[in-house]
Amino acid sequence: MANINIINGHNLRVLSCKNSVIWSCEGSFVGVINVEYFDMSGWTCEKLSVDLLYGFPNLQTLKASGSRLGKGFVNIAGAGSFLSKNLRLHDINLSSNKMNSIPNGLFLRPFEQLTSVNMSYNNLKIFPKFHASIKTLKIIDLTFNSLTYFNTEQIERIKRLGEVDIFLRGNPFQCSCKTLQFLKWLGQSKRVPDISDLTCVTEKASRIFMSEVISNLKTFEISCKTKFWLPFAVSITSIIILAMILTVVFFRYKYAVEYFLLRIKMKMRNYKELKHEYTYDAFISHSHTDLEWVKQFHDSVTSMGFELCLDAKDFIVGNGIAENVMNAIDSSRKVIFIITHDFLKSTWGSYEMEMTRMHAFQKGREDMVIVVVKDEIKVTDMPDILKSMWFKITCIQWPNDGNLPYNTKEIFYEKMKMSLTKKEETLTYSRN
Repeated sequence: MANINIINGHNLRVLSCKNSVIWSCEGSFVGVINVEYFDMSGWTCEKLSVDLLYGFPNLQTLKASGSRLGKGFVNIAGAGSFLSKNLRLHDINLSSNKMNSIPNGLFLRPFEQLTSVNMSYNNLKIFPKFHASIKTLKIIDLTFNSLTYFNTEQIERIKRLGEVDIFLRGNPFQCSCKTLQFLKWLGQSKRVPDISDLTCVTEKASRIFMSEVISNLKTFEISCKTKFWLPFAVSITSIIILAMILTVVFFRYKYAVEYFLLRIKMKMRNYKELKHEYTYDAFISHSHTDLEWVKQFHDSVTSMGFELCLDAKDFIVGNGIAENVMNAIDSSRKVIFIITHDFLKSTWGSYEMEMTRMHAFQKGREDMVIVVVKDEIKVTDMPDILKSMWFKITCIQWPNDGNLPYNTKEIFYEKMKMSLTKKEETLTYSRN
């Protein structure tokens, strides 16, 4: 199908091309700006243009039943934009199109008055996603698809749609312990008008009416719990026994383990590398919520002549976060932790502290840690990782209280400069 230009079509409201001999839907329409009803049912749209309907901005009813759109959607990029210019649609009929799934984003558009969507007689396996702003939907027809159950996410999706009737007859639903949550929702929901016609396959491969299971749902739930309890009890018992054995072994050989680790630490500390050139003077570990303050801190310290590693500018694109963190710690003489309330809540903050502690332990560099306490946080509220090496680290308090003596930004940055200066440079400075 080539591009179709309807001359003098401004008064055209209905365009029905049902069962026309159309072997390709590659192209678009011009001159149909006021068309409100368009029927393309029976077309062969295995070859499809994403902008086929872009010329129908005022379209209210779209009939596209049996148009082989399932294959057409698969064959084009950006299929989710197929209806992006038709936001005034009221009724959409996509039945009998051999669709295995709805293109991602097809209904994630702010349709203004969408009331009915017919997706019956396809091969859909999950409930489609609709835009959060759509509150006008009244009917969703999913009869005769391949739905087996709705998971929690899909159920929540349905709840957000408001008062909508969902027709589900003819789907191969499962009645099993796995689908118990779906069965509960189905029994409580008033949104499935054809619930009495629904059937399901049990775990014994027998087909029954779903209403039978729902009417005896409490008994069904108890049987599921019974099936779950025995292996669960065996698993819990095994875990408890294993935990008891490990606890006994740990306490019995606790001092032997500590001694073994101490011997390894001593050997590692006696080993001195002849020369180790670091790429950075320090790596800044921080919470991303403190990024603005960290940027100012970074600029102030680098102006003193120090080279700092900051994730936003120095992490290698394409590497994993964990790999970048390890490279940053290994390439830096010091690690500066910016301690704030948000940092203490950060998962990556804890990870970076753990990696630093292990690195410091292995390399005999317990003095590599600098802690900047930006917020008012007590030592007792610090994470156990920092408290375990509190007396081996350099701690600098950010001046939050201007009334305290010697509590100024100038003194803060002077302390930071001294902490980052190499020992040889500090010694030379003192002698001079």
